[in-house]
Amino acid sequence: MRPCLREDEKVVTVQAMQGKTPTLARRYLFKLLANIASVPVYLIMEAILPRALGPRLYGEYSFATNLFYQLSGFLDMGTSTCLYNSLSRRQTEGSLIAFYMRVSALVFGITMAVALFLFSCPTVGNALMPDVPLWLTPFAALWAFLTWWGRVLRSMNDAIGATVPSEIVRSTISLAAVGFLVLLFVCDVLNIATLFVQQYLMLGLTALGYWLVTVRCGRGSWENGGNLVLSLSRERRRAYTKEFFDYSNPLFVQALLAFLMIACERWLLQFFNGSTEQGFFALSQKVGMACFLFVSAMTPLLMRELSIAWGKKDVVAMGRLVDRFAPLLYVVAAYFSCFTLVEAAAVVELFGGAEFAAAVLPVQIMALYPLHQAYGQLASSIFHATGKTKILRNIQMCECVYGLSTAWILLAPSTLYGLGLGATGLALKTVLVQIVTVNLYLFLASRFVPLSFAKNVFHQIWSLVVLLGLALVSRKLTMALGIGDLQSFVRFLVSGVLYTGLVAGLALVFPAFLGFTKQEVYELKRRFLRRGARKG
Repeated sequence: MRPCLREDEKVVTVQAMQGKTPTLARRYLFKLLANIASVPVYLIMEAILPRALGPRLYGEYSFATNLFYQLSGFLDMGTSTCLYNSLSRRQTEGSLIAFYMRVSALVFGITMAVALFLFSCPTVGNALMPDVPLWLTPFAALWAFLTWWGRVLRSMNDAIGATVPSEIVRSTISLAAVGFLVLLFVCDVLNIATLFVQQYLMLGLTALGYWLVTVRCGRGSWENGGNLVLSLSRERRRAYTKEFFDYSNPLFVQALLAFLMIACERWLLQFFNGSTEQGFFALSQKVGMACFLFVSAMTPLLMRELSIAWGKKDVVAMGRLVDRFAPLLYVVAAYFSCFTLVEAAAVVELFGGAEFAAAVLPVQIMALYPLHQAYGQLASSIFHATGKTKILRNIQMCECVYGLSTAWILLAPSTLYGLGLGATGLALKTVLVQIVTVNLYLFLASRFVPLSFAKNVFHQIWSLVVLLGLALVSRKLTMALGIGDLQSFVRFLVSGVLYTGLVAGLALVFPAFLGFTKQEVYELKRRFLRRGARKG
């Protein structure tokens, strides 16, 4: 039996918690503003690291940290999503958090144990991490855990409606951390060791800040007298173990396959092409992640709303949420992705410098990766919220087959029946497989949630073509005006301003581009005018 409060206590405390929860629009605004503030921080960090480390060392750092981050994700096995969904529906149940602290300790213990084993057993370590110094393993493992744990704590704050203070914490610490990184770079003491120190300080302080937000924002609303208590009775521990096991058990195979597939494809790149190509792919991946920053502000909040809607058994509301917001998120991601693809030469010069010139094509391909991330997160969250996790497992099994097959063909040398495309091949595989998998998610979700699959797919295609066209026009015009060459930073900025103006004009004239209907635009204008009249 799932532990719970008495019904009268539950009603009072839930109402108290929800009364303090900002609206979805306000929480999205704060997440968006926080992400806007984090963009220059992210860009500065990612422009410094490749230049300071160089392609080879940057590739080794990326490979090691990615391996252990994927391991932490595997050990998660969907339990953090279970926590998010459960806490979204039962926001005063602090014992959920107490239980998950024990899960986090287990993830930490296993992650560090694996790292120490690889370090102490060079035969196994060198096989799993070819041409990568094994002393990196414990440092990469700690980095991976802190990164994963921070993500869990941040989603926990979203679940209880504490998005605003959580984002303030993240923005403040990120600004301080990038200032410290710049100082290390300017003083010429930035190396792999000082980088890990800077990362530990940033991740550790961020996690601490998230935790303080959780305790403070829930004070007076938690069960057991309003205070967050980390002790658990044996009965509750058993009940939560069963709840999380029932949720995550079907996801074990999915998590294992996802870990093996991502780890294997990065291993194939490292084994066949070495750390330099790994560095090129890592740079292209970071550029793709930068394009997704604005969209990532909204997806956790929409996942929360989908979970709440399913709790009310309102599948119509779930379909409406996806149809309403997925096209908008896609266009926001595509706005950045298409410009990055067209201006890849300038982007690589900005991020990596001349040493990363060979990364232009991988960057162009990976620029398209964020397009379907929002769709993928929303579609998969439908399966998580409704408990249909077996479907996710089955899709992951299929993806493992066609994903690894594609990776082998694109990465293996010709002597092993491959094309040997290196970082370009892995970027191509990543984007193509994601497009197939995400649309498969979307199609299957449309079978039990009333969302328009065909309309969403059609919107993906035509909006992408339009944005690519506008980005190309902007580049050609700035080149024709003689502002600079392809790698010129000034021409890059002017092209971005021109491109933004063209996109904004199109959105105003043709709102369907953003997924809006004319009626919705009319309602937005009326609300805006009404609010302006009140302030006046």
